[in-house]
Amino acid sequence: MKKITSALTYLVLMFMTVIVAVPFLWMIGTSFKPQKQTFNYPPEWIPKPFTLDNFSRVWQEMPFGHFIWNTVFVTLVILVGQLLFSSMAAYSFSRLNYPGRETIFLIFIGSLMIPEIVTMIPQYLIMKQLSWLDTYKAIIVPQMFGNAFGVFMLRQYLLGIPKELDDAAKIDGSGIVRTFTTMILPLSKPILSTLAVFVLVKSWNNFLWPLVVTTSPKKYVLTIGLANLNGQYTADWSAIMAASFMALLPIIVLFVFFQRYFIQSIQMSGMK
Repeated sequence: MKKITSALTYLVLMFMTVIVAVPFLWMIGTSFKPQKQTFNYPPEWIPKPFTLDNFSRVWQEMPFGHFIWNTVFVTLVILVGQLLFSSMAAYSFSRLNYPGRETIFLIFIGSLMIPEIVTMIPQYLIMKQLSWLDTYKAIIVPQMFGNAFGVFMLRQYLLGIPKELDDAAKIDGSGIVRTFTTMILPLSKPILSTLAVFVLVKSWNNFLWPLVVTTSPKKYVLTIGLANLNGQYTADWSAIMAASFMALLPIIVLFVFFQRYFIQSIQMSGMK
């Protein structure tokens, strides 16, 4: 029975892998195909002939480099802000003692039940009152705070760090800030790396909020730039696939470098 169960498990995993991989492989193949071969039937997986015209057309038809710069800038600022504020909040909820700590934490975690679309209109009105619409601040600032999932994940990890270390730091004369920066943060590298991957992927692929608060092409990020490749009546799917492949490539490279920390943090969280 164990062998049968293992065989069925592997078959299910292989089937799910194929479901996930097929669209990705189709995107790569289409990005190197001539535009006329995109809708050939039966489908051709291997481009014949192999061409780079789709990539050059993307750079010619839209300011792709500027969109990349906007996306990199916005993503990095959001990443630094979320790691900083989420780690500070998690440190407060897990290591400091003050009245109402658990109640505040429960209310904060309760915000996970509120869909983001519900808070979008109030956030938009706030950005309008601040005259931040169509600026980088409107894209970045609302995304830097309120990551309840990240705070919860960091808090659970910090609860596993012995509090005797805090007492030893106090004996050595360290205050709250020094204990946090010199002891807690270095010990939290695996979980911070995991949160960084989540934040990077979400910020890099964010579409709806930048679409709502930006109107000028100078502030567009990659997701909005890709959407503009769709015409009103026709769509250049070869160029869209090429642009999507270039937009996805940095995320793949990033995950390859951070996967060790990602897997390590999941294993450690599971053990605790």
